[in-house]
Amino acid sequence: MNQVAIEGHVRYFQSLLPATVERRVLFADGRRGTRSVQFLDGLHMRYRAPRLPRIDGATTRLGFDAIWRRFVHARPADPLLLYFAGHGSPDPGQDLDNNVFDLWGGGGLSVRDLAARMKELPDGTPVVLVMAQCYSGSFANLLFEGGRPDGELVERDIVGFFAATRDRPASGCTPEIDEADYTDFSSFFFAALSGVDRLGKRVDGADYDQNQLVGMNEAFAYALLHQATGDVPVATSDVFLRRFVNKPDHETMATPYSRVLSWSTPAERAALEGLSDALGLRGEHRLRAAYDREFGPGAGRRDVEDAASAHRLRFIRLAKSVVLARTLRQSGHRARIERFERLRAAEARNPLVEARAASQARQGSRRRAAR
Repeated sequence: MNQVAIEGHVRYFQSLLPATVERRVLFADGRRGTRSVQFLDGLHMRYRAPRLPRIDGATTRLGFDAIWRRFVHARPADPLLLYFAGHGSPDPGQDLDNNVFDLWGGGGLSVRDLAARMKELPDGTPVVLVMAQCYSGSFANLLFEGGRPDGELVERDIVGFFAATRDRPASGCTPEIDEADYTDFSSFFFAALSGVDRLGKRVDGADYDQNQLVGMNEAFAYALLHQATGDVPVATSDVFLRRFVNKPDHETMATPYSRVLSWSTPAERAALEGLSDALGLRGEHRLRAAYDREFGPGAGRRDVEDAASAHRLRFIRLAKSVVLARTLRQSGHRARIERFERLRAAEARNPLVEARAASQARQGSRRRAAR
């Protein structure tokens, strides 16, 4: 089940990093000669060896721990970006707050497994997570000690963007070889963040605040708006707000739409307006209308592959986050507000631009030293 699209996601992401940026790649069993990549050849399912620029180890627990000790521990002050492109599963014990990233050959890396490893890093090491697997939203719990949703907030700046809520699958694992057909969350996210899609075409329109820089928050909004699949993506700020702001859904969904827009960031506003138009929502009570369509008495059982339903859920979740953020800012809880604003500021960064700037600075230092 190691589909060729997963290999394509890894290759695309590697192509976005400046050549001088240190990275490590774990893929399948870590061997170049193994026929570990599944692809569709006409009507036939076949397998071939990987064709990645580099492979540094196996996607196993031993492989992950080796990279963590030898690479991550050796560079404790460096910002860390972790990109997971693969499969995910619900926790075997049905604890959806502790889902797993599936490892090669069986087993998995759970939320709490990764939390324990991240605790080994200095508090000052910032971490960005982009996770494309099914049920990945539970990894937003890395905001909290031990990866537990009721734990204390961790001190480090950690932000994450996840392809799906903790209880839903995600798209992107296809054996189809034509990358023009790939519509997974991380492809849209990284295309907006880098300005170049996986086919090398320029991507515009994600700089919603017109500051000449696309932040991760804007890339997330771009994916919410443009990804035409059943995915319902999640950001760390969504999970923060739902943990610390207690506001019943019936109150949240009664908020007039014009107020929601007035409280939104430019990126949120663009996503809300675009989703609203696509869903045919109108008037001041469109939050309630969308919510009732999804959760009301006549809603019926939701199909996780229904793109229209997924878009309604994206609209509902985004509007809820906007209202909860407004409620938090009016709460007077100064420490919590400051922590939230710090999280939102970290989500607005662009690690690809920062990596490029750091790389250019190092090259400049070396040239000056050579003189």
